[in-house]
Amino acid sequence: MFKIISTCDVPHYLQSVCLTGEREAAATVNQNDEDRHEIHLFRVRSGNLLKTRTISLQHDCRGVAYHSDKLYITTWTDLHVYDITNGQSRQLHSDHTGMHTVHKCAVSTDGSLVFITNSTHNQLITLNKDGTKLSTLTHPELQNPVSLHVTPLGQMFVSCCGLDTVVQVVRMKDGKQTVKPMAGKRESLNKPIAVYFNNSHNTLVVGMGENDNIVEVQLKP
Repeated sequence: MFKIISTCDVPHYLQSVCLTGEREAAATVNQNDEDRHEIHLFRVRSGNLLKTRTISLQHDCRGVAYHSDKLYITTWTDLHVYDITNGQSRQLHSDHTGMHTVHKCAVSTDGSLVFITNSTHNQLITLNKDGTKLSTLTHPELQNPVSLHVTPLGQMFVSCCGLDTVVQVVRMKDGKQTVKPMAGKRESLNKPIAVYFNNSHNTLVVGMGENDNIVEVQLKP
């Protein structure tokens, strides 16, 4: 019903959030002035949001994605993977040619691929699980891509602040990728910086960066 049923305070500055289980989530907190770079883990229990654990890291914590006890964390220019089980961390990818070359990330349903939005160069980067770059997608509709979401069925949606749109990444018959606009200014999108696809209702849930609104967009069957 999109009603607030519970809240939980976190330190400055909350950056991103992702699901880590049916009723569990991870959130990144980054405050350079206090040298605070943390992952906060939460669980919903009896309708209440409870913080269960805090992980401190030595690098910036911006975007976050999860797969099989591993957290994929972007710093805006680097991608790190943190193993929740053994506490080990390693860098998978780095690009220091701009300020937001490794903006947000997502992982394929089987964990074999990692996707990165490069907002500086208007690109979608695909890596394998070892960090090897497999492809780079550019497209006129892919302007200032920020957040992305991969559904359990493998569909990928990307929010693009440059054109105030959400696009779907589609794989063509020849194996190459292209993008298809799914929502835009007609649906009152204004600097969309977060996107989630609700498979049960066939809707996009989009968070705005310009006015702090959340918009639900009904997609055609």
